[in-house]
Amino acid sequence: MHGFNIIERFNPLSLSLLFIFSTALFANEELIASGEQQALVCKACHQVGPDGVAVVGPPLWGLADRNIASFEGFNYSGGLIKHQGQWDAEKLDAFLQSPATFAPGTNMVFPGVEDPGARAAIIAWLASKNPNPPLWTTAAAGAPVKSVGDGILKPGENMALVAAVCSACHSLHLVVQQGLSKDSWDETLEWMVDEQGMDELDPDDHEAVLVYLSTYYGL
Repeated sequence: MHGFNIIERFNPLSLSLLFIFSTALFANEELIASGEQQALVCKACHQVGPDGVAVVGPPLWGLADRNIASFEGFNYSGGLIKHQGQWDAEKLDAFLQSPATFAPGTNMVFPGVEDPGARAAIIAWLASKNPNPPLWTTAAAGAPVKSVGDGILKPGENMALVAAVCSACHSLHLVVQQGLSKDSWDETLEWMVDEQGMDELDPDDHEAVLVYLSTYYGL
């Protein structure tokens, strides 16, 4: 009887803890998913898989397990080499905000991610790309994630995806100057993959990008 009473007494607490844990886990999964979309700009120059190699930039897998500027065989700039120790959320946040400020003279031409919420999402996604994901979080982890296309591209379904894909290689202002048919946009994407080194999109994302571009910037 006493055992039943103890279980009954603590059951509401257990349920509350389970709810809190589940809510936090779901929120983090949402943040990681948002970060993966935002990180399409990263994938233009970096591989992210466990067997990734250096291309334009070093691979992003396992950042938590290695020191800054330490991937063997990659030619890092002096501005990045001077940083000691391993990556953490604070250093990544500063780097993503402005690579040129964090590491003057960096070879990375990417201007940075202005929105703190977007940086928090990318950092959560980067954390997931480790054998043992670290607890990387920033003060902006709960903030809304703004798309780089806000104020530039026309609002619409999949605008954020298009912004992330296109801003990896060029200014979004170039996109808004175009007026192409869906077939012509398709040919442009194929050209970007074949000639400019853009990662091929999965079929669903590819179609979503085409639909958005041909709807808002079509003939």
